[in-house]
Amino acid sequence: MARIRVVTDSTADMDEGEAQGLGIKVVPLNVHWNGDTYRDKVEISTDEFYRKLREEKGTPKTSQPSAGQFEAAYRDLLKDADGIISVHIASKLSGTFNSALLAAKNVAPDRIAVIDSQITSYSLGLLATKVARLAEQGGSLDECVSLAEGLVSRLRLFCCVDTLEFLRRGGRIGNAQAFAGNLLSIKLIFQVLGEVVPVDRVRTRAAAIKRTAEVVADLGAVEELAVLYGDDPEPAEQLLVLLKERYPGMTVLRGRLGPVLGTHTGPRVIGVSALLA
Repeated sequence: MARIRVVTDSTADMDEGEAQGLGIKVVPLNVHWNGDTYRDKVEISTDEFYRKLREEKGTPKTSQPSAGQFEAAYRDLLKDADGIISVHIASKLSGTFNSALLAAKNVAPDRIAVIDSQITSYSLGLLATKVARLAEQGGSLDECVSLAEGLVSRLRLFCCVDTLEFLRRGGRIGNAQAFAGNLLSIKLIFQVLGEVVPVDRVRTRAAAIKRTAEVVADLGAVEELAVLYGDDPEPAEQLLVLLKERYPGMTVLRGRLGPVLGTHTGPRVIGVSALLA
């Protein structure tokens, strides 16, 4: 029976125990801060990152893993595996996908499939998890790729930020700048759909929570839902209550938005990950 292993990157914001239990290899991105470099969730935890973001000066930046890091991971896994499916943050948001693609070509292009998830955070982690479960059941590399590609088209990720300042600093504001003008104090709701796509803008946190719930409800039938937060869980809990009203009987899960996404959104970010039915 073919044995397929799954690789992802740390923007998937996966629980470490869950990743290990499913045999998922997580390659960390880097967080750069005041001259220091930290491997995401290896040398800086999510809690420590948000503490620093609140209390310390300086603007963090992020960078992708090198192709060499992926090469090392792939070569190690292929000692025992027949193939690898490597699923990563949207290529328009990070060079991580390109690093993985280059590494796959250098190691074993016929045994490694690299997938651009078009998304990030919890949604990417969900993709990796579902593919890993198929691999555990004996799914072939082609079957795992087919599942991953189908899931990419069904995954949705919405976020709401308190200010555009962090998106501006990180250079990820793109179309959001034209959408929001120079009003850095507004609450911007955006979707990650390959890139940051503005959805709506409101003036208050209460309005942002309500509008985010409405945007998600407009998706219609969903198979899974998760409410996400960065540093402050309270608004996410308020959002969770609204989503349960709109999706009665559904278990709405909870997750964290980790350091890499937090670098570009700020500490008070909230979000929702959805898998369309």
